[in-house]
Amino acid sequence: MELRTAASPKDVKHYTTKELREEFLIQSLFEKDEVKMVYSHIDRIIIGAAVPVNPLILKAGEELRAKYFLERRELGVINIGGKGTITLDGQKYSLDYKDGMYIGMGTKDIEFASEDENNPAKFYFNSAPAIRSIQQF
Repeated sequence: MELRTAASPKDVKHYTTKELREEFLIQSLFEKDEVKMVYSHIDRIIIGAAVPVNPLILKAGEELRAKYFLERRELGVINIGGKGTITLDGQKYSLDYKDGMYIGMGTKDIEFASEDENNPAKFYFNSAPAIRSIQQF
């Protein structure tokens, strides 16, 4: 997971185009058979993508200091590729092109898969900190 620190608004006013791109542009997010993520210290958001030719598991990584990815976070996913599935704690859901899904805090096992390896799903996601699960409302 790539980490990005917050930039001072005073400093950003003086950045060149190159510096702005280095600080804020996220490139190479959609790589086959990888889960790529960028953790921004601005609002502690994680921007990510999964392009599963083979099934991919969403892991917390050391940066989150959590047992599993959604231990203290929530996740929004949109599929911008071929037909795919997201399996949540053993329950499989199909997502076609432009379908979206909200996944609440507390979901432990998340697996991304594609139905056709020649036209893989491209799952774009954003994750933010959460303070309670949807079941607690």
